Amino acid sequence: MTVSIRKACLADCRRIGEISARSWQYAYKDILPAAYLAAIHPEDRAERFEKVLSSGSLLLVAESEGTIAGFISGGKCRDKLYPEYDGEVYAIYVDPASVKQGVGTKLMRSLEEQLAAEGMTGIVAWMLAGNEAKYFYEGLGGQKIGEDQFNIEGIAYPEIAYGWKIADK
Repeated sequence: MTVSIRKACLADCRRIGEISARSWQYAYKDILPAAYLAAIHPEDRAERFEKVLSSGSLLLVAESEGTIAGFISGGKCRDKLYPEYDGEVYAIYVDPASVKQGVGTKLMRSLEEQLAAEGMTGIVAWMLAGNEAKYFYEGLGGQKIGEDQFNIEGIAYPEIAYGWKIADK
């Protein structure tokens, strides 16, 4: 699979919304309630990422054969819990049909390059406990650095932070 990475544009948000919705429904099917996942609509997710783009946040897409196969958003770490990790992955999702084909790794490497160019040296990524994406982060050299709770519809779900240094690459 040949994959190229580029900055997203507004025209990409519809496809990004589809990938976000499908990825949540796929990745969290054994973690979150089915009714919650069924209520995730690509259109709502597309609107969310239109706002991300409008805010000036970094949003990259991975294209393969003319189709967006995944995306990543990141920037400065939004909290100060782990000061040695000054960058953060806000979202990374790959179309379930394209997982385990290197798309996520290419997206992450591109984000690392962008953040390093801005002077950042470490990255943190949060995920819900039980998500198999932990193996992806561990494969990148990420180590579990913390835990917290993430509330969805009044229910607290455990989440895990993974962190790694960009310079370790």
